[in-house]
Amino acid sequence: MPILYGGLGSVGIAYTLQVIAQRDAHPAHSAIIMSLEGVFAAIGGWLLLNEMLSMRGFFGCSLMLTGMLLSEMSVFLFPKNKTQQI
Repeated sequence: MPILYGGLGSVGIAYTLQVIAQRDAHPAHSAIIMSLEGVFAAIGGWLLLNEMLSMRGFFGCSLMLTGMLLSEMSVFLFPKNKTQQI
């Protein structure tokens, strides 16, 4: 089962969708999303393959996901003042 998951799910489906999606995506957004590959791999292994993921692993995944969300939301949280030019 793990070999089938790794072969079909990872290479066959994920990389194909990744190439298709990156054609139209902004480079900075793509880089941030690609940095979460380890998080998605850990959570996918835990959900689909019943692999063990400790609380430390969950905490690390949540920190990475939170950092990614904050970096993307910073445009909305800290808007630049357009009337003031330096």
